[in-house]
Amino acid sequence: MSVLHKQNYVKWKSTSRAAIRKSSIDNLLITELSTETSNWTKLLERLLNVILFLSERGLALYGSSQHIYDPDNGNFLGIIEVLSKYDPILSEHVKKVHESQLNKKRLQVHYLSTRIQNEFIELCGSFVQTKIIEEIQNTKYFSIVVDATPDCSHKEQTTFIIRYIKIDGSKFSIEERFLYFDDYSKKTGKEIAARILHVLTLLNIDFKLCTGQAYDNGPNMAGKYKGVQAVLLEENPSCMLPAVEITL
Repeated sequence: MSVLHKQNYVKWKSTSRAAIRKSSIDNLLITELSTETSNWTKLLERLLNVILFLSERGLALYGSSQHIYDPDNGNFLGIIEVLSKYDPILSEHVKKVHESQLNKKRLQVHYLSTRIQNEFIELCGSFVQTKIIEEIQNTKYFSIVVDATPDCSHKEQTTFIIRYIKIDGSKFSIEERFLYFDDYSKKTGKEIAARILHVLTLLNIDFKLCTGQAYDNGPNMAGKYKGVQAVLLEENPSCMLPAVEITL
């Protein structure tokens, strides 16, 4: 047996024993990576729960500042600060972010910015919307409620609401769900009707299964000849419930 062979044999046995004991460098790195992954997962769960808490109550998330311990940083960062006093994972993270802000050093990632908050909200909204669409597709038939009004920035916001019967085993309930906001400024019945069909297609909802319409009494919406109601009746004669006055 050559000297080189003996040396390689000794190295192999040492590596084998270390692997069995899980004390090799690779094992230590894997353990460290697993711990870090677990900590980030727990951190994201806490951040998401705070966002859900504020969203369920219709409360604003962020203020005029994005700095930790600034009184004007909004509800989200404020709650994170309070929870960090009792949660070691949040405490360590908030401390790092606060130090980086004081030293004006940018962390590679910290998940506390307004951009990340908006991404979380968008993901949650998309998940809820998907569940509602699944319920609509399962119940098959539905009616639509559509109305438009300017928001605070004077943009015309068209609101889409779907009414349907939710089937849960042997239980039935009538549901009315907000589904979509559409920034659309066109005014004629034909243009609005085309936009409604476009949005329903976008949401993968078959307009042919629509059995009713509800709008306000504006002539462009409820008009018998050129209103949205009349245009959509041409597309789907089954959607023939009369337009009614609504307030959204």
